[in-house]
Amino acid sequence: MRPTGIAFDAFGTLFDLAGLGPWLERAVGGYRDEVLAGFSARLVPWTWHATAARRYRPFPEIAALALRSAAAEAGAELSEDEAAEVAKGLTELPPLPGVAEGLEELGRDGHRMAVLSNGTSGGVHALVEGAGLRERFEHLLAADDVGAFKPAPEVYAMAGRAFDCAARDVLLVSAHAWDVAGARQYGLRGAWLHRGSTLAPVLGEEPDLVAADVSGLPRALREASAV
Repeated sequence: MRPTGIAFDAFGTLFDLAGLGPWLERAVGGYRDEVLAGFSARLVPWTWHATAARRYRPFPEIAALALRSAAAEAGAELSEDEAAEVAKGLTELPPLPGVAEGLEELGRDGHRMAVLSNGTSGGVHALVEGAGLRERFEHLLAADDVGAFKPAPEVYAMAGRAFDCAARDVLLVSAHAWDVAGARQYGLRGAWLHRGSTLAPVLGEEPDLVAADVSGLPRALREASAV
């Protein structure tokens, strides 16, 4: 298994959503952890709803709405302006452990890489550049380029076009089983990063490759290519 290109999910795969903690601390104080948990539970399902209803709105807008809903549930006050300010933190999240090292090793192995994110183009560029990872990626692909969120097929289609190859020659790397399933249903191959959790396949879609995290991906790819 040597893909023509590797496309990485951003949020929760390369970057740590817990990095919103300080932003929430300033906005809601002691409600931080409860609001963060509620926000995380809402964010992705709400992007699915927007796509299914064909009512696309940019990721930061959905994030701000999810933050306000989570805050209300927790009994905290969070104004529209405060929620929008916290949502800006999504462009300044820290990379997860092992990301920088894993990407460097993949680059040494000659892999072409991209980010394929539900974020906006400007937000993804700011996130990757702020983390000092821009040089690792040929392409930064964002949902607002097609007006839909993963797992909509038009999002995954961007990867094949960017790498100028067939869908099956792209490997989508994600820590989310639903994302891997969406990629495989479109025709990409999928690698799941388990980070110590147990796989619960979505719609029976098993990943083509499994690694603990990004730092374990180069070895997993080499071993798969040797089979």
